[in-house]
Amino acid sequence: MARKKTEQEIALEEERLKQIHLLLEQLFKREEVTAKAIVGCLYDIATINLINKYIPFWGVNPTVKYLTRFPRPLAQWLGVKLYLQPKCPKLITDWLYSLVEFPPQPPKSDSSPQVVTTDSSVILEKNLQEIKSLRQKVQLLTGTLITTVVVFTGTFFWIAYNLHLNPIELLSLPSSSNKSERVLFPVR
Repeated sequence: MARKKTEQEIALEEERLKQIHLLLEQLFKREEVTAKAIVGCLYDIATINLINKYIPFWGVNPTVKYLTRFPRPLAQWLGVKLYLQPKCPKLITDWLYSLVEFPPQPPKSDSSPQVVTTDSSVILEKNLQEIKSLRQKVQLLTGTLITTVVVFTGTFFWIAYNLHLNPIELLSLPSSSNKSERVLFPVR
């Protein structure tokens, strides 16, 4: 039979959990490069899976995969600053605590099995709300990814269109260092 925790043991446990949380926060701040690498790997996996799922066309799929490389640094920075640093230390602390916490087991009675009565409608409602929330987050992230891809694609086409120069225009650029014209490319 397990003994109950004393007030001193509970206070020590809470203090140690705060220390673990602080150490993990400092770890994520000091090892930002590692955290960015983790987010980058997750970004690569997520973009490939999303593109394969929603853009299966053989001509467009490789192009979109190529274009998703460009917002990767922004995704890494946002992932570290908005998710890993503020949320992961608490999640990891709670997970580690669940590994070392041993909740008391209810005593077993041999006479008759006990029926656990829970309000399943409350649990079901909570689960449905979580599912709805997660679906909304997935839709938001998908929309953000598609918007990012469209904006970057449009930007690249606009830059390519505006920087399109003829070879004659390239040769006739004035030289600021000397007054004689220098030919950059031989004219055939």
